[in-house]
Amino acid sequence: MKILLFDNSGMNSSGNDFLVETKTGNFAKELRNLGNEITFFGQKLPPFDNTVHVFGIKQNGMKVDGLKRRKNKVLNYFLLYLKVIPAVLKTDFVYIFYPTSFKYVAILSKLFGKKYGLYIRGMQGLNDRVSRWIYKNAYTIFTVSDYFTQFVNSIVGKNIANTIRPMIPFDEKDIVTNREYKEKDIYNILFLGRLDKEKGLEELLKAAYILKKQKKNFILTIVGDGEFMGKAKEIVNNLEIENLVKFTGAIYNSSEIKECYQNSDIYILPTYHEGFPRTLYEAMIFGLPIITTFVGGIPALMKDDFNCKEIRPKSVESIVDVLTFAMNNYPKMGELAKNGMKTVAKIIDSKRLTHAQQLNLTIKQ
Repeated sequence: MKILLFDNSGMNSSGNDFLVETKTGNFAKELRNLGNEITFFGQKLPPFDNTVHVFGIKQNGMKVDGLKRRKNKVLNYFLLYLKVIPAVLKTDFVYIFYPTSFKYVAILSKLFGKKYGLYIRGMQGLNDRVSRWIYKNAYTIFTVSDYFTQFVNSIVGKNIANTIRPMIPFDEKDIVTNREYKEKDIYNILFLGRLDKEKGLEELLKAAYILKKQKKNFILTIVGDGEFMGKAKEIVNNLEIENLVKFTGAIYNSSEIKECYQNSDIYILPTYHEGFPRTLYEAMIFGLPIITTFVGGIPALMKDDFNCKEIRPKSVESIVDVLTFAMNNYPKMGELAKNGMKTVAKIIDSKRLTHAQQLNLTIKQ
């Protein structure tokens, strides 16, 4: 089957190839290995150093279609939509990572008699009129959270949406059960994810400065890469907290990612908006106490004072208060982490089909 895939981010050029995010690439590669022909469609972006796009599309046996990004945004998308018409006509199935600026491809697919599916992993524009029409006319929908699944099914009036098994390289065999939660002299706090402003990094760094002035003993490790990296390092220098904040850059090897969690005492995610982040699954798997905002699909699984501690979005004060509580009451945080391990166990069951397996089975029916 020919599948036309629309990721909700561009493709960075690299020699004769184009790069996407690793988990997206591995999902597409698994679809290809299941007997499908995969073509990525989107904006062709120039090379960029601070990016999580490291998976080569062509070198992994898949195709690329689209146009180079232009400065004029209106012209850019007009030309992209002209270009997409023959691509849709030549394919068997259209799969769209949602929300996206390519949302109207779903309408084109319907006009041309092509079945399309959605992978919902974000909350922006989720409830507008166009999105509702798109849900109702989709062939299948997968989501990252039961929150989105229930939301879409309530709109459509039938069970068209299903929650995927998390796209992470770990399962129930990786759950840590022997972690100890004793009070420590220095707490290792971990942020792992894409580095952009909307992940709440500015507030987190300002909170670290306040905690330093309050004589709290901790090290903040920031794992990841992205456009906010330069600004984040500038904030660190201006606040003179270089001795407390460590930037590692992006890490892709699963054993190294596992080591990051195992060497940390607290995981924090002060994000402004989210679908359901994979890092929360991973933190629960490795028994790490979690501090997170409750945005998007997060509160469907995470419960304050049960398997995590809640912080308010865009609030430095909230981060300071909850991190202070966590460091002053670490055995209590350990109880929440143990509940997190129980929460995640059923979700990552290796007997469940992967995202690619579910989609392949659905469209071949």
